[in-house]
Amino acid sequence: MKTIFITRHASTRSAQRGQEDIDRELTRKGETEAAWLGEHLRVHNDIPSLILVSAANRARETAILIRETLMPELPIQTEDQLYLAPSAQILKTLHSLPEDINSVLLVGHNPGLSDFLLKATNQSGLNTETRNRLYRGLPPAALARLTSTAREWTDILQNNTRIEQISYPGE
Repeated sequence: MKTIFITRHASTRSAQRGQEDIDRELTRKGETEAAWLGEHLRVHNDIPSLILVSAANRARETAILIRETLMPELPIQTEDQLYLAPSAQILKTLHSLPEDINSVLLVGHNPGLSDFLLKATNQSGLNTETRNRLYRGLPPAALARLTSTAREWTDILQNNTRIEQISYPGE
């Protein structure tokens, strides 16, 4: 069984004149949201084996703050291809994980993350609240918990992967 946590980076500043999108930083609100993510995972005993993160500054800041709150020794792996990645690239990245990893937290961006949740999961049996959250798309710092009956990452498919819950900051 594999567990996948999907989170969109926390709230960010607008790009400043001449600033590249990849260099945008978290706001104070975003820093609080990222700390909430780490605390939420810790309280629910949802400790991933690895954090995969986009190369964007805002995503890396989110991952670092999650790790500080959750477990300071948790490894973070930056993946350039996750920056603004479409659903297919997210799945390809998950398929490339080593088999000794059983759970992963992926910190990335919309619209790819929301699209991934729609395309790569079995949505039968979702409660109304989770279904509504899924179709609205992930706001900053929202966290989706997915489980898959797959034994290997390469076997992660829509028919064996389901959304267990989508949580919003502060819940």
